[in-house]
Amino acid sequence: MTTETENVRARSRDLVAAEAAQDTEAALAFWAEDAVAHPAGTPQVKGLDAIRTLYDGFFSQIKHFESIPSHLEVSQGGDLAYEYGVNRIVLSSPDGDLLDLGKYLVVWKKIEGEWFVTALSFTSDAGAPAPVEP
Repeated sequence: MTTETENVRARSRDLVAAEAAQDTEAALAFWAEDAVAHPAGTPQVKGLDAIRTLYDGFFSQIKHFESIPSHLEVSQGGDLAYEYGVNRIVLSSPDGDLLDLGKYLVVWKKIEGEWFVTALSFTSDAGAPAPVEP
C-alpha cells in the first residue's frame, strides 16, 4: 500500500467519524470548496454552503450512520483517488426507525498537499427504507 493510499484512507476514516458524530462543521473540513454531491433522490448540490445544508438536513433525520469502504485507488499522478463502498443508515420516522442500505462513490483530490472530497454520489439499494427489525 502506498503512502498516498494510506493518507486518503486516513482522511476517509476521519470524515466518516465526523459524519457518524453528525458534526457538520467537522465533516465540511474534508470537502473541497467547489465540491459537488449527487445525493440519492435529490438534485445535485455544489459548494460548501449547499453541502452544509445537505448535511444539516440529513443529520436531522439520522440516528445511526456507518460507511464501509470496499475499494480505494490513487491515480498514478498521485493527485486524484476514488473510493467506493456501502452505507448503513438508520433514520428516525414517526412510525419507528427505518434502515437504509446503500452505496457510495467518492472522488478525492489532493489540494495543496492535503486530500479533499471533490465529488460524492450515493444511492439506496431499496426503493424506500425498511422498518428496523427489533
